[in-house]
Amino acid sequence: MKDHLVPKVGEHRLYDLTSNQTSLETKASTARWYAEMMIDLFFSYEAKSNLGEDSFNKLSLGDKISILRKPGAEKLTQSLDLIKDFGDKASHYQPGRVIKESDVERVVTLSLELFDLALIDLMKNGGIRKTEITAKLFSTFLPSIRIRVLKSIINMRFIRPDSDEDMFILDKILLAYTKNGEIKKARRLLEKLQKQGALPQSHVEFWKEKIQIIQEKLEAGILPVSENISDCRRNFENVLSQMNESEKEQNSDLIKVFEVMLAQVEPSDLGDKIPDLVILM
Repeated sequence: MKDHLVPKVGEHRLYDLTSNQTSLETKASTARWYAEMMIDLFFSYEAKSNLGEDSFNKLSLGDKISILRKPGAEKLTQSLDLIKDFGDKASHYQPGRVIKESDVERVVTLSLELFDLALIDLMKNGGIRKTEITAKLFSTFLPSIRIRVLKSIINMRFIRPDSDEDMFILDKILLAYTKNGEIKKARRLLEKLQKQGALPQSHVEFWKEKIQIIQEKLEAGILPVSENISDCRRNFENVLSQMNESEKEQNSDLIKVFEVMLAQVEPSDLGDKIPDLVILM
């Protein structure tokens, strides 16, 4: 899947979750299963530490979601509530009940984007700049994931050209769009921000030149952009090998997320691609 990453332990349910041949009821109940798996893998560290892993695992999905309710986790628990409730309804027969395809597709999307929420929690409030290498580590995920996460941690309606933080995140969004094969979206975003008065012309010209250079490198096939989970493993291992022990400790939570998602995944081959290519401007 180009837009999402799925842990190995959940790959065998991916067909049930996304295939056009799968019934709407099966998709909804699979989304519920997928949500429970994601809680176990990415959102239960603290709860398992407090309750014990065995005790937490024995809880119902509803009780697990209740434990996760806390300030800052509203988006996560709202998504989990919707997935659970719809999955429960779809799992039980009721005469006359009609399940809408649009509702099921929404639940499927919410379940696949739970991983985004794990990353958002780590990247928000300056987390993406926690260390000099944090953003580089984050950049080894799929560009599509990076776009969704980055757009969630910046207010694009009130972007500030004098904010180093905003300009840093905008830069990463534009690069992710370009590396995702969406250079036109990157250009339209720049033009929109310029029209709104959010960016001066000099900023826009700089970024247009930068993304054009990256586009040319992409067309030459030398940039190691992640297109699947094996590419993510390859790029992650490359960046990890460059980190010292202090950087690994400071980024331990993000590294843990990588290690869980990429468990049992074999890295792809680098081939003719050039890692750590520096784009000079």
